[in-house]
Amino acid sequence: MKENKQSGATPEQNGVEESTKGFPVVTEQDEADAASFEMKKRNPDGSWVAAAPVHVTDGGAEPAAEEQSSAQEPETAAEAEPAEAVPEEPVKEPESAAPEAAEPEEEPEDEPEEEVSKEGTQRKKSKGKRIAAVVAGAAAVVVIGFSAYVYSYGGIFPGVRVADSYKLSGMTQEEAQSYIAGEVQNGIFDKEIKLTGKDLGTDSEKEYTIKVSDVAEAVDGATSAQQAYLIGREGNYFQRVGTVLNSMFSGWDVSLNATVKDGTIAAKVDEIAADLTYDPVQPSWQVDKEKAELQVDTGKQGLGFDKEKAVSDLTAKVQAVDLEDYTIETYAVDQEKPDAKAIAEDVNCDPQNATVDKSDGKTVLEAVDGVKVEESAISSAIGDATEQTYTIPVELTEAKIKKADLEPVLFRDTLASATTYYNGGQASRTTNLRLAANACDGTILNPGEEFSYNDIVGERTAARGYRSAIIFQDGQEVEGLGGGVCQPSSTIYMATLRADLEVTERYNHQFQVTYTPVSQDAAVAWGSTDFKFVNDTDYPIKLDISVGGGTLTVRIIGTKTVDKEVSLYAKTYASGSYKHATLYKTVTVNGESTTNKENSSSYLLK
Repeated sequence: MKENKQSGATPEQNGVEESTKGFPVVTEQDEADAASFEMKKRNPDGSWVAAAPVHVTDGGAEPAAEEQSSAQEPETAAEAEPAEAVPEEPVKEPESAAPEAAEPEEEPEDEPEEEVSKEGTQRKKSKGKRIAAVVAGAAAVVVIGFSAYVYSYGGIFPGVRVADSYKLSGMTQEEAQSYIAGEVQNGIFDKEIKLTGKDLGTDSEKEYTIKVSDVAEAVDGATSAQQAYLIGREGNYFQRVGTVLNSMFSGWDVSLNATVKDGTIAAKVDEIAADLTYDPVQPSWQVDKEKAELQVDTGKQGLGFDKEKAVSDLTAKVQAVDLEDYTIETYAVDQEKPDAKAIAEDVNCDPQNATVDKSDGKTVLEAVDGVKVEESAISSAIGDATEQTYTIPVELTEAKIKKADLEPVLFRDTLASATTYYNGGQASRTTNLRLAANACDGTILNPGEEFSYNDIVGERTAARGYRSAIIFQDGQEVEGLGGGVCQPSSTIYMATLRADLEVTERYNHQFQVTYTPVSQDAAVAWGSTDFKFVNDTDYPIKLDISVGGGTLTVRIIGTKTVDKEVSLYAKTYASGSYKHATLYKTVTVNGESTTNKENSSSYLLK
């Protein structure tokens, strides 16, 4: 069925000077158009030709003047009807023809037949004119009657409906408004909009529904009722008649408008997105040590759709009460391409011995074998990454100390120890010393890890319990927050020297301290001066620090692998206002000794 939509324009916009619920103002042109029809008549051969125009007047339909002059028949429509019903009588022959009919050689019957044929033709033509007049008159009556119907009907015209199936014909505007706001709205709000979205990864459709009542508040019944009432009441005569006829025979849908609840459609779209869409799977890789190969997975595309567009489209559909199915336009979200450089940097590593879990200080973690693979080999194998997986051979180097090797010897030996002394009567300094020493106690360093005193002890603030005590600053002894924290760092330094560990950062004090041998101190200051060393052994090490009774002792616990002895001595000399010292370290392993310079220090002379 052809669908007709109400224009929504006002009568004035359609050319009508004013509008009422009854008759509009009809122009002179409308009257002239409505009062004239062109009739047609059928020829004896069956074809149709234009006949006389018929004028519609208050008395009915009558032929135009030109036609009346050429075919005057004083018969009315009332006379024509009986004539059509009475059988046609034989035409009588003139008396003058009778003698000729007696002579057989002249075939007297031919001439009367010719005369009868001519007279019959005239009678048939006369009858056709009478029938045309009757048809014209009947048509005029129909037109006048239908025009009166169009201009006088008080309700909504037949065929007018909303939401496809709700008929409004015969209702007043007020009745239609109440009907739309009640039964129509309830029926619509109970319906659902079906949504479909395609998962491109699985080539399957997913279906969702949105119930209208969940996202719409109300339907504008007043506007729709007004539009329905204006169907057939706008425009000129022919526009109005044509609209009414279209509505009667093809139906006419009036639009609806609904108010959308704030945020509800966006929330529904978010729910759909959470189920339908997914992020791409990025490339991944791992080394299979049993097969000595690098395995690269190129990942997987994700799925997405334009949520803003979906919200906009669905909002428009709900506002227009368009309940047709909606297709969510999904698209693939590409993953990143495998980066050969990043893969090589990630997998290439030196072998790493078994380590200890520092969270409990007991659990031993398995060793890590070394891996070597060239970036160019990865790039060449992957190429344009059209396959899902790739394998590339790698070179493996086993770690020297496995988990099974470490577990029985973990923290078995004391590698070295050092002791310094403090004055317990200096309460503030002792407090600072104890706080710093306790922070370092129990620190574990796996092979290759670096110790930073400032990182472990942290900033020395009053909020953390540190007090003011004597410090060295700008060549003077002054009161400063955290005075005394250098004694634990210096004692740890002394122990690292004796354990033969690699020291990576160390500074001497401005003045020579009394609690360490010369050039064996390690000054620290938050934010500038630090003390650092590295566990360069094959086993984990741990700091064991005790404070009490004026004694500070540091032990470095680990695993001995060789019989090693360490001795230290310093050479000093004075120059101007400074005392210079050079510290040497001699390491003896299995009877063989090696001496190296450890550090150089310069102290202000008091």
